[in-house]
Formats: sequence, structure tokens, C-alpha cells
Amino acid sequence: MATEMPFSSSNTYGSSSSTPHRKPNPSNKRKPLSKMQLLGSALGALVIAAGVTASQSNSGSRAKKTDSQTKFNASSETRPLVHLTPNKGWMNDPNGLFFDSETSVWHAYYQYNPKDSLWGLPLYWGHATSEDLTVWEDHGEAIAPQDDESGAFSGSIVVDTNNTSGFFNDSIKPAQRVVALYTEHNATSESQYAAYSLDGGFTFEYYEQNPVLDVGSDQFRDPKVFWHEETERWVMTLVLAQEYKIQIYTSENLKDWELQSNFSHHGILGYQYECPGMAKVPVERDAPLNVTSNGKTNLTTQDDGAEYKWVMFLSINPGSPTGGSVNQYFIGDFDGKTFTPQDGATRIVDHGKDFYALQTFTNAPNGDTIGLAWASNWDYCAFVPTEAWRGSMSLARNFTIRPYNPNPQTTELNLYSAPILNSSDLETKRYLKKTSLEIGADEALKYNLGKDAQGLLEFTITWKVNSSSIPSVGDFADLSFWFTGKEDDDEYLRLGYAVNAAAFFVDRGNTDVDFVNENPFFNNRQSQNIETYKIGADGLPIYKVHGIIDRNVIELFFNDGSSTSTNLFFLSDGNYIGGVEITAGVEGVYTILDFEIKQLARK
Repeated sequence: MATEMPFSSSNTYGSSSSTPHRKPNPSNKRKPLSKMQLLGSALGALVIAAGVTASQSNSGSRAKKTDSQTKFNASSETRPLVHLTPNKGWMNDPNGLFFDSETSVWHAYYQYNPKDSLWGLPLYWGHATSEDLTVWEDHGEAIAPQDDESGAFSGSIVVDTNNTSGFFNDSIKPAQRVVALYTEHNATSESQYAAYSLDGGFTFEYYEQNPVLDVGSDQFRDPKVFWHEETERWVMTLVLAQEYKIQIYTSENLKDWELQSNFSHHGILGYQYECPGMAKVPVERDAPLNVTSNGKTNLTTQDDGAEYKWVMFLSINPGSPTGGSVNQYFIGDFDGKTFTPQDGATRIVDHGKDFYALQTFTNAPNGDTIGLAWASNWDYCAFVPTEAWRGSMSLARNFTIRPYNPNPQTTELNLYSAPILNSSDLETKRYLKKTSLEIGADEALKYNLGKDAQGLLEFTITWKVNSSSIPSVGDFADLSFWFTGKEDDDEYLRLGYAVNAAAFFVDRGNTDVDFVNENPFFNNRQSQNIETYKIGADGLPIYKVHGIIDRNVIELFFNDGSSTSTNLFFLSDGNYIGGVEITAGVEGVYTILDFEIKQLARK
């Protein structure tokens, strides 16, 4: 039964239309590129893809500054509402994430160029804080490089509760003994520096005997440090980037480090390794398995009954199978010196185009594993059409390990993630809930979300598939959701599932924004396989997606977070999502069991 919830008095909400499948507006077709436009976009993206990242500053090849790139405007209609962005300038990798248990404040640092909205030296650590991981306050520069030709590259923060470093006296509360370990980069070397804070992470003093670790390499970076309780040692993971090595060091005092092991040539290699990190992730076994129709679960022998597993996260750029940058992970065990993966599989953290350099928070409460990633891609990050600032983070995610069915014959351990979005900071402007929707092939269900939309939406969709209703294997049986602009509905973001491919797709190319239509690296369409969420009483497979749209970024969480997809998209300024249309390619294939959507705003 379809149930109308308090939403709007307009009779267009929930109305059926005799209009067949929505067709792209011919005006949105890509315009032919001039030779100069194509050359400029391709060269710019290739410069980044060739390593002009936090690893290649000595290449001497940088995008030139222009007046429009260096002017900062505090307001921008493209700025997300609940994704962390810099007030001005450039942002990339998250750094130094930690929770201050004394003040109950979350701290996030990030790679920051305050002087331009492009990557460039000198590179700083920017700093932001939040009480709930949803609304952020930006504090600007926190850690500076040694000079204007250097960079304070990526790293991490630990809370040195027991003052093993000797940096603190009794006047500094144990929960605020903050020590940063990061890479100091210059034209000839990358070495690891230490800095400590006497005010809980807002300003830093530099250790006088830096560096604390230097192996004579110019590709040695991105330290992630944590306290290993079992051995009572600090553990550092960092990369020899172009040797494809994650090195594991230990220390008693955060100053003197000893190499213990290498984790090398694992996973997708790409051009180079970046931003490694190890985390102790809780295992949840009370979550229901996706039991298949034949009753098989075949729980893998890899599950040894432990309450947690160690996960090694690793970024590569360029070299992702989908282009540009990507995060991968390995589940295994760690004895304080050596990480041992449970198998030889390479698993992807997020299957979208815009999720990189994932880092987890130090000292998160309740033993949770919470992380942030940079929501962009080195293929095109320098060209995205935002004003005054460029770069944003993903939503914070809470990670767990659960048994999971990638197919009917196998159950294995898998990384699950859930978005953190605090409702107390938000108000619901519109709300719609529909159940048991049958969709014909020659109609579109249309729902208007209102002209007051501010670009922030949260939705959950659960649907059932009856593939026996497809007349021919040649019929494209899609279930599509067209999220249309409130000012111009010829601009839209299309999401959907196609039973022919057993995959969910995102189409972000239906816009008049020049960047989208002209940049050859900004793939308009992306898809990923999703497994069955559960089997219904009638034996038919059921699927589920939870999504959050925040102006120009969409994050999708499939089947309670067994896989995810994060993607940027760009409609014209101010043309926020204001409506949804639902269509089906073939009659009788899909039943929407539950469709719930909220239009949200910051309080």
C-alpha cells in the first residue's frame, strides 16, 4: 500500500504521469571540444595523474595561477552543508584525526594551501573541529612547513596520555597531550617530523631534534601512528611510495623508531602507494547473514571468532581500475611487528570515483573505528567548478567487520561502513514515505521536494526484483531515480539498478556545467555490482540503498554498508535537487517496498 506522509499539499506529489522514460535534454549533450580545450583539460589531468600529488612537488610542473583562481569569496552555492570544506583555498588528504575526550570535540586536520585553490607549495596542515562530526568549524593553518619551498605533508596525531615523549608537564591534561607525526617534504627528501601541542591541538611546537625518522629517500611519507596495547609500543605505518612498501616501525617514545617489517607488493600497485594506515576494527556477528534461497551460508574458515580484526588501509594514485585514485584494504592480524593478511584478496573501500586517502580517528570513544576520506580524485580535482575553495571531505564513517555473502556460495568477512549524520544539527523541511509501489513501463512517478530545497537530502530505498517478468534478455530492465534540479529539471542526477547487469549505476552527466561536459577524466557514468540484501518470503531477491546528497557530493551505502560509492556531481549554481521521478524499463520487474526521502537543512 502507498502511504502519503506529511510532505506537501501540492497535488503533483506522488502523481502518475503517462510520460514514458525520461529522456536527456538534447541541450545537455556534450559540446565538441576545441583542440585547445581538449589539450588543456587532458594535460592538466595528466600532470596530476603522473604524480603531481603530495609526492611529486619537485617535478616543476604546476598549473599556473590565474586571477579567478586566487580570488576568494566566502559564499558559494556549491559548498556542501555537512561535508567539511576549507573556508578558502585548497584541501586534500585528511590528517591528524583525533577525539579529545576532555572536551568531547573531534579534530580534523588536512592538507591545505591557504593561498590558492590549487595544490602547491608551501603546503600546510589546516584544522577544523566538530562536536558531532556533522557541523564543522574551520580554524585555518595549524602546522606550517619549514619554508616556502617545503610542505608539511600527510601524517597523524596521537594522544600521548602517559607522556612517553617527555613533551608535556603535569599542567597538560592527559587527554590533551597531542603529538603530530608528519612528513616534511622538500625538493630532495621526505623525512618524518614531530610536533606537539600545549593547547589541545590548536597550535604546535616543533621538536628541536627533528627529523625523528629519515631513510634518505624522497618518496618516504604519510606516517599513521597508533598505540599497540599488547606490546605497549607506538606503531607507525608509512610508505616507500614507489617501491610499493608499507614499512612498520615501533617506538617507546615517539622519537626513536625501529623498523620491524615490510608489507610490500600487495593489492593494486598503480603508480605509487600513499596514505597507509592500520586500525583495529570490531567484528559484529549478530548482524543477520544474507542467507540465500538455497539456505547456504558457508561461513569461511577465515573467521576465527575474534572480537576484532586488524585492517590495513592503503591508497594508490594514479592507477585505480576506474581511473585516478582509490582506497583498498586488507583484513588480517597484527602481532605488534608484522601484519598478516587473512587471504590474498584486494578489497576496495569505496567503489565511487571520489574517495581517497582514508584515515581513522585516534582515541574514538567506545572502541569505534571512525574515518574520513578526501572526496575527490586526482584525475580532475584541480578543475572542479567551486569558488574560493576547492576540496571536501567525505562524511565520517563508522567501520565494522561483518560476515557477508558476495555470492550464493560464499560467506566471508567484509568491511561495512555507516555514515555519521547528526540529526540534532538538522531540520527536516520535507518528508515523504511510500511503500509497495508498482511501476509501469509507460509511466513515471513524480515527487516534488519543494522550491525551498537547499541541496541536502537523505533517502532510503528498498526494492524487490522479479527477473522472470523480463520478456527477453535483450530488454534493458532498469529501475531509475531521476533527482531533478529545482530551477531547471533538465539538469538531473540519475541513479538506478539494472537487473540485466546485477549492478547499481550513477549517471552524473546530465548538466549544463562546462566542466562536466568538457573534462575527459570526469566519467559521467559509474556502476558497481551489489549483492542481494536478503531473500523475501516469496523467494525473490531484495536490495537496499541508503543515500545522502549534499549539494555536489553523493554518498551511497548499499545493503547496510557492505559496499559504498562516493561521487561528486555538479548542476548549475543554485539548481539544487528539487524533485524525484521514478521509472522502470520493463513492466512487472520491480516493486519498491520502501521509499523514504527527507529534504534537510542546517539549523
